[in-house]
Amino acid sequence: MSDPRKALAAVDALGNLLRREIAAVEGGAFNQLVEFASEKARLTAVLEEQLSHDPEVVSKDKLRDLKDLIARDHHHLQLARQATSEMISQVSQIREKHSIAGIYGRSGAKRDNRATLMTTCLLYTSPSPR
Repeated sequence: MSDPRKALAAVDALGNLLRREIAAVEGGAFNQLVEFASEKARLTAVLEEQLSHDPEVVSKDKLRDLKDLIARDHHHLQLARQATSEMISQVSQIREKHSIAGIYGRSGAKRDNRATLMTTCLLYTSPSPR
């Protein structure tokens, strides 16, 4: 049996949580996202249970607003995931260029270590400390 108050409370709580999650992503507070995940799952389960008993327990306008928030949250999370992936790739490239792997790769071909070469050039052209 569905309880309209419980369903509406779940919609409101989920909406508030999504707004907080969006604000966290926009503010770069990614550590909060882990905290939101379990509560978001719990509220979603409550709402799904209520709607499974009576799909009309929540107005279509409220569900449409919630759907818009979910889409906005999803978009923000996708952008954050993409930015994180790009940063990991850049850090990996920097580590590769500055690694102790040397100037030559496994095949014997010279690596493109421009950053390493620039550092080496600067070391040899800098005046020695006295």
